[in-house]
Amino acid sequence: MNNSNSKKISLFQLIGITMAFFFTVRNVPTVASVGWESIFYMIAAAIFFALPVALISAELATGWPKEGGSQAWIKVALGERWSFVASWMIWIIMIVGMVMVSSAGASVLAYGIGKPNLSQNGMFITIVTIVAFWIITLLNFKTSLGKIINTIATIVGIYIPFTLLVLLGIWFAVKHGNVNLGPLNASTAFPDMTQISKLSFFSGICFIFTGVELSGVYANEVSNVKRNYPIAIFLAIAAVIVFNLLGALTEANAIPANKIDLATVIQPFQIYFSELGIPWATNVLGIMIYVGVVAQLSAWVLGPSKEMIKVAEDGNLPKFFQKRNEDGIPVTFVILQAIAISLVSLLYIIVPAINTGYFMVLILTSILYSTVYIFLILSAIVLKYKAPDVVRPFSIPGGKVGMWIVAILGLMGMIVTIGVSFIPSSDVPKGDTLSYVLFQLIGLIVTFCIPLIIFKFKKPSWKKSEISDIVNNTNIKLQAKNLNDKSNNTRENNVIKGGSIKHAIHHNKH
Repeated sequence: MNNSNSKKISLFQLIGITMAFFFTVRNVPTVASVGWESIFYMIAAAIFFALPVALISAELATGWPKEGGSQAWIKVALGERWSFVASWMIWIIMIVGMVMVSSAGASVLAYGIGKPNLSQNGMFITIVTIVAFWIITLLNFKTSLGKIINTIATIVGIYIPFTLLVLLGIWFAVKHGNVNLGPLNASTAFPDMTQISKLSFFSGICFIFTGVELSGVYANEVSNVKRNYPIAIFLAIAAVIVFNLLGALTEANAIPANKIDLATVIQPFQIYFSELGIPWATNVLGIMIYVGVVAQLSAWVLGPSKEMIKVAEDGNLPKFFQKRNEDGIPVTFVILQAIAISLVSLLYIIVPAINTGYFMVLILTSILYSTVYIFLILSAIVLKYKAPDVVRPFSIPGGKVGMWIVAILGLMGMIVTIGVSFIPSSDVPKGDTLSYVLFQLIGLIVTFCIPLIIFKFKKPSWKKSEISDIVNNTNIKLQAKNLNDKSNNTRENNVIKGGSIKHAIHHNKH
């Protein structure tokens, strides 16, 4: 580790990094759909969901930095079986999450091409989702959008739209006053517990904070981690709450609650731009947001598969899953991922109401994430007792008592999130309530049980041989070099002949 403070992550940099993992305009309609109650839900989600996960992840990351990542921490604490389950669930989460992002992008694209009615057309949503994802998948076999293009696309597709959403929403509220929100009082600010169907929105709002644990892997690089990490977490979560509430409450003011389209963040912009006399700007913003969606999908498409192939190479999955191409891309997982996303996307055809389909996918993702977080929290408790002497540059204040307080808050949040997720919300038509419950239940059971079955019947021959891996990869590299040699001029050939084997061996060592 480099001890130079000049290369340490500062407080403000850490705030930015933390927000980058879960700050998105996509979730605003979900928050808007519950009006003033969103304040209660957002604060409750922060206390019982985001803060416990973030603080626990920071302690684990600074205590076990080389392992890195929730799956690895679970392996240290609970063993390889539950680490495999967590890894599998995270892969499924990313698949389901990418369906949600892709479908939301398709809805936005409908506005971008001047056909807003298509945002409610299940066939259009499904086709755009499948076609776009396969194109992105195939492109990523050989290339990627790159950091600079991804950064520009993120600014264009996320930060500018979010800023505009908040500013235009405030402008609309100042101009028209309180149109649809109604008064703020005790009855409107707190959920009516007798209306149990509304409680499932808590799960959807918790989903906003999923990914907050990812900043924990940077904890060892933070300047004055004991002071700066908790401050950064609190400020990042507070900023996300404020931005989401401003965007959501102003949208809820402009659009009646029963008219809010959960899958289409562009809806309020259509109202604001029409009011300003520039309706064409809705199309422009639709294209901008879709660019951000494509960049986000491109950044995600390889990540989960690269993690899963490591799990496969450890011997948890057959050799078939360990296939890579000459660029090291995990071919089997990437293709299976695209097929799975295509199949899940068919939900938008099977379930006619786009809001219902989107909400079902959103809630399943929250259930799966909460299950993984339960493993993470239990791992932190186990390691507090199992490895008390491991140095943790950041440790939850209060020792074991502090850990138990944070862990209990987190476990309460996860259990409640999973529980309320099975309650069909008021947005789910009565005819679809059984489909909703079965989708969540079967999704959870199948995702949880498949890795347990595979682990029980795994074979020693599945484990990848490091020696054969080095030989095979070296041969691939040498073959590629030989093909390249034939097409290059004499000077280039001389350079390659002197260094190709050495480079190939050096590459495999690292």
